[in-house]
Amino acid sequence: MFKAQQTKINDRVHHYQLWQQKRQLSVDEVLYLWESNEPFNVFFTQLLTESPFSAYRWETPAVTFETGDRPFEFVLVDSPGLDRQVDSRTFQGYFTPDGQGIVTFNSLGGDALLVVPSPRGEQSAYGHLAAFIRHAPTEQALALWQAVGRAVATQMSERPLWLNTAGGGVAWLHVRLDSRPKYYRYAPYKSFKG
Repeated sequence: MFKAQQTKINDRVHHYQLWQQKRQLSVDEVLYLWESNEPFNVFFTQLLTESPFSAYRWETPAVTFETGDRPFEFVLVDSPGLDRQVDSRTFQGYFTPDGQGIVTFNSLGGDALLVVPSPRGEQSAYGHLAAFIRHAPTEQALALWQAVGRAVATQMSERPLWLNTAGGGVAWLHVRLDSRPKYYRYAPYKSFKG
């Protein structure tokens, strides 16, 4: 039903596009599927699990209301430096014991919205996206994508919104929704193409 087309940009960057049968999925469709379609979230999680990188940054082009019909794409940027001691203290005050424990709050600097998993398994599963996708409880990984879909749908406007994971500062997975590409590594995604 769903499939991905992967292109190796270089040894450190892999580019992905998502398809449903013979049609490439748009940004709006992926947001809807994240929010409401468990089989898609299973597919997407498995796709990220299969990356050869032990740790990576996940980056997408900026989105707006006007670009929602564009094809969805993302890159994984090899980032072995993210594979380090986790930091559960920085976000500890936001964690919840409720449900799957996915929380949304403003970044410490107040310049981005973060979607963050509360600990539900071994602490080592929460340092970065690759560790989380591979080692956190499956239900929590699926819930993360639901929360990301909801957050982007809520935050999307006429202004560009960058969606990514970084982790160079706080070693705990946090998906960033930001008005600028603050921690982006993949140069083509750093500028908005309206």
